Amino acid sequence: MFVHKSEKLLITAAIVCFIAGIAVVWACETRPNAVTLPSPIARDASTGLSQVKKYEPGKKGEKQKPHKEETEFIQGRLTDEKGEPMEGVVVSDGFSCVKTNRNGQYKLAHEKAAHFVYYSVPDYCEVTTHSETDKTALFYQSVVSRRKTYDFILHRLPEGKEKSYRLIVFGDPQVTNAINPFYTGPDDNPVRKTDLERFVGETMADVKETISKLPENMPVYAISMGDDVQYYGGYNERLEGDIRRALGSSRARVFSVIGNHDQDNNPLYKRKWEDSFGPTDYSFDRGDVHYICFNDVHFFHGLSYYQPGELLETQLKWLKQDLALADKRKKLIVCYHIPLTFGTRPSKKAAPLDIEGQRGHYTSSMLSTILKEAKAFKGGYELFCGHTHFAINHEINFHKQHVFEHCHAAACGNIWQSNINICGTPNGYYVYNIDNTQITNAYYKGTFWPAERQMSLFKAGTDFNGERYDTDWNLPRNHRVIIANVFNADSRWKVKAIEDGHEHEMIRINSKGQDAFATGYHLKYCKSVSPYFVSKRNAYLIMNHLYYYITETEDKEVTVKATDAYGNTYTESSRNVVTEPFFNYAHYYKDVTPPAK
Repeated sequence: MFVHKSEKLLITAAIVCFIAGIAVVWACETRPNAVTLPSPIARDASTGLSQVKKYEPGKKGEKQKPHKEETEFIQGRLTDEKGEPMEGVVVSDGFSCVKTNRNGQYKLAHEKAAHFVYYSVPDYCEVTTHSETDKTALFYQSVVSRRKTYDFILHRLPEGKEKSYRLIVFGDPQVTNAINPFYTGPDDNPVRKTDLERFVGETMADVKETISKLPENMPVYAISMGDDVQYYGGYNERLEGDIRRALGSSRARVFSVIGNHDQDNNPLYKRKWEDSFGPTDYSFDRGDVHYICFNDVHFFHGLSYYQPGELLETQLKWLKQDLALADKRKKLIVCYHIPLTFGTRPSKKAAPLDIEGQRGHYTSSMLSTILKEAKAFKGGYELFCGHTHFAINHEINFHKQHVFEHCHAAACGNIWQSNINICGTPNGYYVYNIDNTQITNAYYKGTFWPAERQMSLFKAGTDFNGERYDTDWNLPRNHRVIIANVFNADSRWKVKAIEDGHEHEMIRINSKGQDAFATGYHLKYCKSVSPYFVSKRNAYLIMNHLYYYITETEDKEVTVKATDAYGNTYTESSRNVVTEPFFNYAHYYKDVTPPAK
């Protein structure tokens, strides 16, 4: 049969295409790990098919129920050192709280944003710590992806619940990554020391000395009120861990709240704090006191500063759950960083506090809710905070109730720029005696100062580098006016001047303002912090522990006697007034031998 030339070409082309097709199929099936990607049309068809399969109509007129994902849980068991179940212990992930059942078991709905699962240390158990040399509290475990079970072993106190113990409270330790000035004598040649070295060699050395004077069987606990670090001088990934180990270096078992500078609106900084100290919102019991600690730092408008003391709604929900499960026969001590009772500028739903002479940060919108929850505790409540770098027991009338907030002076003073806070209070810490539900004694312990020294005296007319008390407070301009700075004073203290054997009540100053001694000193010696932080230009600075008395004659000795709410009496002589604007205890530890480390 005759075949046209063109037909031969078509037949040849068809054979070639057929062979090529077989080769492609063979290659695809025999090539290892071959991945066949669908074409755009195939992808669209596949998507449409999957959507059709998901749609399963019910009866006519019946609404299809939305697909509901199954709730995931984390769970575990709490036992004592003998393996016995721990019933009734509160466990939380920072979002919800539950109590363990009689088998010591708990179960929590898994919150994906949770970083930790932890328990509230019961009053009859020890506070577990990181190590024998690091006594910071370890009551938590990090939540790990795909892990659902978290067990804890608790250790019962041999004698059961404690009736009496000591509580040490640190305002802002705030070690930075910078070298701040440190002076050892009356000269202007600073020694190069890191803030951490100063905290260890001064604050913690003094704490150990204080604890050594207590009975060996007296339990000691401590709380840092936050700002454990600040990244002045650059970020240092070891800084939070270093300060934790320093805080834990005495026999006191230590907790901490988180401060604004532990975060500075940077997720990395906050995570570093959590890596060292654990959850930011938690609670624990010691004796007949329930302590609740939370992060109240709100970065207003995304700024790293000027924040009110606030809580998120999720935090408030957690707080209410925790307090609902707590024993209401106890005292409640609420611990946080930024004061809740300051400020006249309302934030959100907050009511202006309307305090004459005060202007500062934004008023917290959560204060009334927190106080309402706190009032349920029959042992009363206390508000503990830090943040300000000045000592103040702040008292306000709020919704027809008297509110008392303990704002603790900073261990670092003016961020290690000197040996004093911006109110003239020396660097230091507080010591509380807790007996059952009562604070039976409390005092401020200046670093390297004797516990009996609770004030400093000045002549109002002394010029401290251009700053004077008589000018600041509109007092008579003569050398007869004596100023007493009584560091831990509040409205319950009685402060009197004794002249010629007669007692005269000193007049208390309570308003926005400054301390002339602290301001004058820092105007010269501040290096990495603005000196105006300590001055009346700081709208947040409130002074309420200055007292004055106008003597009858200029040269006679006057004794100032201050009696606190616990009946302790402290005295100081006008012969010891501070007259030197620079070379004094703000500059170096004059006539003080540091305790042995």
